[in-house]
Amino acid sequence: MDTQHQANILRTYVNDMIAVESDVSQAITGQLDDDKVHEEPAVYMLLKELADTSRARLAKLENLSEALDGKLGAMVKEAVATTTGYLAGLYGMVRKHPVSKMLRDDQVALNLTATGYSMLYTTAVTFDHEDVAVLALEHLNEILPQFVRVTRQIPSVVVMELSEGIPNADAEDLATEAIEDAWMEAWDQDAEVLNVIL
Repeated sequence: MDTQHQANILRTYVNDMIAVESDVSQAITGQLDDDKVHEEPAVYMLLKELADTSRARLAKLENLSEALDGKLGAMVKEAVATTTGYLAGLYGMVRKHPVSKMLRDDQVALNLTATGYSMLYTTAVTFDHEDVAVLALEHLNEILPQFVRVTRQIPSVVVMELSEGIPNADAEDLATEAIEDAWMEAWDQDAEVLNVIL
């Protein structure tokens, strides 16, 4: 594969991530205006962090795209149009959602974003492009803890929204523990399979 073809592929992946981060930052910023979010200070602070860090990542990606291509051009617009269709469906009813469903949608968006950075990092390493690889890994390392924090926040918000007449006062703790155990079990099983293969 020639160098120009590699550069085109890298630009495509970077521009895809510009589209994703643009949509995610706009959607989460919109959630910050919701009165229901303002009633939950911990959720508000988490969403504000998600929006701020997404905007910061977006700015770095735009700089990287310009360095790769010399300009932000038609490829970015095409990527934005494609990705916007998917995320618009995810966030389209943001004003009508309870906070728990906002967090669910944010978690899906963070997962999509993390997967995109995983692909970008793998592509950059394959093509031995250090600048892109470093940035992709930096962004992935920022998103994964945020994904975990959103996951941990969801049970408390669900319980809060269902607070009237709840028969189980320990529901939040039980749900949080079970969810975390399920994730740990999945990681442990995957590690066991990997050890067998190796």
